[in-house]
Amino acid sequence: MLKVGEIATMKLDRVAYGGSALGRIEGVVVFVPFGVGGDEVTIEIREVKKNYCRARIKEILLPAPARIAAKCPYFSICGGCQYQHISYEHQLELKEKQVAESFERIGKVQSPPVGKIIPSPLAYNYRGKAEFHIDSDENGGLRVGFIDEGGAFPVDIDRCDIVDETINDSMRKVRDEITSGERRIVEKRNIFWSQNDFLAAPLIVRRVKGKEFRVPYSGFFQTNLSLVDQFVDTVLTMGHFDVSDTVLDCYCGSGLFSLFLAPRVTRIFGIEGDRQSVKCARANLQDHELTNATFFKGDVENILRENVIKKKISIDAVLLDPPRIGCSKRMLDGIAKIGPTKIVYVSCDPVTQARDIRYLIEKGFSLTELQPVDMFPQTKHIEVIALMERLE
Repeated sequence: MLKVGEIATMKLDRVAYGGSALGRIEGVVVFVPFGVGGDEVTIEIREVKKNYCRARIKEILLPAPARIAAKCPYFSICGGCQYQHISYEHQLELKEKQVAESFERIGKVQSPPVGKIIPSPLAYNYRGKAEFHIDSDENGGLRVGFIDEGGAFPVDIDRCDIVDETINDSMRKVRDEITSGERRIVEKRNIFWSQNDFLAAPLIVRRVKGKEFRVPYSGFFQTNLSLVDQFVDTVLTMGHFDVSDTVLDCYCGSGLFSLFLAPRVTRIFGIEGDRQSVKCARANLQDHELTNATFFKGDVENILRENVIKKKISIDAVLLDPPRIGCSKRMLDGIAKIGPTKIVYVSCDPVTQARDIRYLIEKGFSLTELQPVDMFPQTKHIEVIALMERLE
């Protein structure tokens, strides 16, 4: 039986979803952060559970072929990235496998229809938005950065390698202003957008597929600036949307997908809980003279029940882009009740997505396509677009 503090030598098999590599000692699964499948390492056991252990690498005895030197000096201390020690080509391979494993294990789908992952044009400096923590340490010194790998405190950094360089410029400017006394710390969590002065405006303007698009300063927007155009195109192509379709866009945010769907379909109903995002969605479509979309502000489940199901609105296609936690069973029951011919489910968490899709399969839908998109290079996160079709 392994014990906390025990030192052992092992070979790591693969990287599991969630970012840690894993191997086995005496038949016990051991999760090891910042490992790579193929590494031979000396590890120290840090935590012992009933069915697995967690450990840290003490020494790399023989590095795996996919192991590289991390670019960032804060890597493995800062919690922002998990994969900088892995070549980008191998990151793509393991993420594709992780999607398949999630749908086999959680979704109970045999031979999941996983397409070849779409890589990011930029492996670094791709993020157009970041949330920095600004705080004082125990000695009164300033800390500006991301929460550490263990989730305990902000790591003070000079720059971040995965954000657009204009965000680093803004972050350094804020640091200098706080240090000089021109600015004081008001909030510990602070959002920075690329090409924008810190807290300069209530709305941010992004450009997607040649169109200007407004987003609330605190609102959601796809973070990978180099991939968002292709991402939108992939969603539209996978959905096979028809000119006669009425589409329900759930968790629609500021109307990103609705803006490009509107010219292709008859009608769109968008639902979003954030008031400012709904205002932006309406304005974004009005700016481009698109009049066939109606947006509702409120709880998605309630709006679905009161404004769609009770009013017996006929829906041909549903577009789902929920938060990382996925959809509730009540929400999925509502989707099944309206009986769309197809569902396009966009998620940044294949585990909760696989869980929800398993539920929809049991409600009479089939999973026909899974398309991973690497919106988050150097990190454990994976974006997946799923297409489901109603069984006749």
